[in-house]
Amino acid sequence: MTTTTLLGIISIAIGFLCIGAAFWAFMRKKPTAWPVALGVAAFVFVTVIPTFLAVFFATVPGDVPR
Repeated sequence: MTTTTLLGIISIAIGFLCIGAAFWAFMRKKPTAWPVALGVAAFVFVTVIPTFLAVFFATVPGDVPR
């Protein structure tokens, strides 16, 4: 596994922890800013970072499948 793959896996794991924490904060009736901030963080960790890594670092320029 490359470093890029590991960073993507770790990012997704952190994102799912943020999803769980947002649900916990919502169920415990914490201030609205907590679940919203955790939800935004989850979105970034689950979608934005892995997509950025896949598009800009996991691809090899000039690598043509045979």
